[in-house]
Amino acid sequence: MPAPYSANPSISRIDLLLILFVTLAWGFNYSVMKLVVSSYPPATFRALTFFFGLICIGLYVIYRKESFRIPRGERAAVVKISIFNMLLWHTGLIFSLTLLSSGRAAIVGYTMPVWALLASAIVYKARLTGRAVAGVVLALAATYLLAVDEIQQFTGQPLGLVLILSAAIFWGIGNAMIKHTPLTISTAVLNFWSLTISCVLGFAIAAATEVADWRWPSAIEWAGVFYNSVVAFALGYVAWFTVARKLSAVTSGLSIMLVPVVAVFGGAFWLSEAITWQDLLALALILAAMAAVLLPGKRDAVNA
Repeated sequence: MPAPYSANPSISRIDLLLILFVTLAWGFNYSVMKLVVSSYPPATFRALTFFFGLICIGLYVIYRKESFRIPRGERAAVVKISIFNMLLWHTGLIFSLTLLSSGRAAIVGYTMPVWALLASAIVYKARLTGRAVAGVVLALAATYLLAVDEIQQFTGQPLGLVLILSAAIFWGIGNAMIKHTPLTISTAVLNFWSLTISCVLGFAIAAATEVADWRWPSAIEWAGVFYNSVVAFALGYVAWFTVARKLSAVTSGLSIMLVPVVAVFGGAFWLSEAITWQDLLALALILAAMAAVLLPGKRDAVNA
């Protein structure tokens, strides 16, 4: 996530409300997406959310009186970041939800800070600490635990785990690009163009794979599109970047760590998804992995 963080942050009531909003909005989004793609073509749903999300973010950029222009030397980097950090992450996620419970998708999906750190070390030669290695081992252990359980089940869907794990790795690579690529455009403008590029490619994927299934969404499906576009994409990203730039890495890291927790128990509450001991153990391992890479120690800080 973008830096800088305040060295001595003062957490206001508004900051706490924003953290709560982001945690609930992103956590419950897994249940919303699972509900929609159970009946609606997933690639088309994702393309629609990209479209309405870019409109919302575009209006926000206009409100801030920022320029949409990308300097010529930064355009290639923006395209690469958009494909990894937005298109591949969200597309892999939405297809995984057609195969997995929303809780399991969230657990594996939130290995993404670990892969961001690993990508920084491999591609950009960043220092890989012992805590980072521990995070990778914990994340892989959680994924393996769920993979074994999916394979052992008669109706298990290990392909779903492959999709969401790949999506999380792609996000990590994209986030490493953001952290190591000097960009002069704002986060809002970057998000606008990421959504725009993903929208165009997303509709191309939907047209190539789902055109025979295209239909007008139902009221519930439109509600899901609205929730993803406005609440999760637009309001969620704006709220997150507002607090992430102001608060300490500890505070913002802890807020993100609560998202998969909300997703797991939200899926159980809203969709009656069963929570097994494997889910709870995997969730604990993921939270430990996220703590290892997101929460700074006494001598160093990692902002994944």
